[in-house]
Amino acid sequence: MFKSVLRAPVTFFDNNPVGRILNRFSKDVGASDDMLPPTAFDTLGVTFQVLGISFLVSVTNYYVVIGTVIAMVVFICLRNFYLKTARDLKRLESTTRSPVFSHLSASLNGLATIRASRTESIFMQEFDNHQDRHTSAWFLFLSGTRWLGIWLDWLIVVYLAAVTYSFMAVGKEALGGNVGLAISSAMMLTGMFQWGVRQSAELENQMTSVERIMEYSKLEEEGALESPPDKKPPSNWPSEGAIEFEQVSLRYSADSLPVLNDLTFKAAAKEKIGIVGRTGAGKSSLIAALFRLIEPEGRILLDGRDTKAYGLHEVRRGIAIIPQDPVLFQGTMRKNLDPFNEHSDEALWRVVEQVQLKEAVSELPEKLNTTLFEGGSNFSVGQRQLVCLARALLQRNKVLVLDEATANVDPKTDALFQETLKKSFKDCTVLTIAHRLDTIIDSDKVLVLDRGEIKEFGRPYELLQNKKGPFFELVAQTGKASSARLYRAAAKSQAEKFPEKLGILAPSLEEVQEEEDDKL
Repeated sequence: MFKSVLRAPVTFFDNNPVGRILNRFSKDVGASDDMLPPTAFDTLGVTFQVLGISFLVSVTNYYVVIGTVIAMVVFICLRNFYLKTARDLKRLESTTRSPVFSHLSASLNGLATIRASRTESIFMQEFDNHQDRHTSAWFLFLSGTRWLGIWLDWLIVVYLAAVTYSFMAVGKEALGGNVGLAISSAMMLTGMFQWGVRQSAELENQMTSVERIMEYSKLEEEGALESPPDKKPPSNWPSEGAIEFEQVSLRYSADSLPVLNDLTFKAAAKEKIGIVGRTGAGKSSLIAALFRLIEPEGRILLDGRDTKAYGLHEVRRGIAIIPQDPVLFQGTMRKNLDPFNEHSDEALWRVVEQVQLKEAVSELPEKLNTTLFEGGSNFSVGQRQLVCLARALLQRNKVLVLDEATANVDPKTDALFQETLKKSFKDCTVLTIAHRLDTIIDSDKVLVLDRGEIKEFGRPYELLQNKKGPFFELVAQTGKASSARLYRAAAKSQAEKFPEKLGILAPSLEEVQEEEDDKL
């Protein structure tokens, strides 16, 4: 099950909260390992004991055989009737337990935010609601179990009475010793009946845990991790960093609407591409398609090679990414910088110094061998982001993806970030997803997405000449002062990179807005 979950596509984790997954690994695995074996053993043992005692009672009075068979049939029918409801109640109890784990996990992760916003009572009430729903389902399950117990007790009384009266029907033919043996054995048998029915019913209920584990053991897997030996890409692939999307579409599930619609564009080697658009435009989905987190339709080429032709490890190993939320693992600083032990200490210290973390790392108790806390809480958010930048520097890939990398850092860290990117990744193809247009206004090209479609693609300054274009609107919405600054930055970047195409400066955004204000 663990291997299956590790190989599951990212959509599985989008559709299944953490609490539900933890529930499978805790409660269900615990039930299968600790409770299921003794319950199965008890059921099997009771079955043989019932058969032996039934044979003993039948030898003393063959009329008892009839009552025993009838009792067994009634017990089995009652058990089957109970299980129809008990199985569903057990599933309901397991299902309502998952939100309790999910809510608790989310609350602990966001505890600082909850306290800062003083919403403790809201989260406590929500936790109580989840707990009440789970307790209700558990109470129904226990009530069903007690219902079975009451009916079993009544049937035992009827069975004992039937055995006793059977000897009265036989009369003087029955010996006193045999009668005593038969009645005492019948009393033992009734206890065995009741215990056996309960344990067999519990065995069926616990098999729902096995069922849930088997469900997670057969999850849909991602593509192959490695290519066959004769179809592997060159060791330095991609060596140039050219990216080409050919009619790429993407859906998160077979029955959902596409989040990317027929995207076709090229990013030449060493080009810096800014990707902008409103929320839900498809920016993150484009990156998901590039990394094959979800298998897209169409073709994505890196240096002219289709990424679908190679294993996931080979594709993802060739692309570096710095996400918005820095990812650090519990382990040493060395492991976080170089997970696969591919670089020397000198290389590690060099990149640490490049991102100006040398002083912070030197102050750690064991320097590079210091164990970081979970999530890298030894460092501030800005420092954690710089660790991710250092990790990308070590990889030396020709393609770098920035997913809102500086959205949560202070201006000083942002400036250091941008300076390092310009110096150390000048020979790389860089795709930058940004809400802050300042970070992409000096890009070689800007890709404007809306509802999964490309609305504009070109140099920032040239896109700003179209006053009715979506990029112009995005810039204009930042305000007069900001739009004027962005316009000047785009013009300056155009003049430095493509002076022959700068042409005559069009009216600035500030001037255009002033004209619109005058009309109003």
